[in-house]
Amino acid sequence: MKHTKRSKKYIVLDDFEWRALVKGINEYRKQVIDQDGCVEAVNGLLLKIIDAPTKKIKVLEGSK
Repeated sequence: MKHTKRSKKYIVLDDFEWRALVKGINEYRKQVIDQDGCVEAVNGLLLKIIDAPTKKIKVLEGSK
């Protein structure tokens, strides 16, 4: 069996963006439920986002 290395992605969100992301994924979850779809993957993603650790970082405005 071949093992593949999985990369991790990190994004920086402020409180408003984090809440919008959670709300959007929850709305999508409701649509999947209404269509009698499987929500296991969506639930897993939602829990990852909700349980993600926070880390304070400095963001320099205007830097690229």
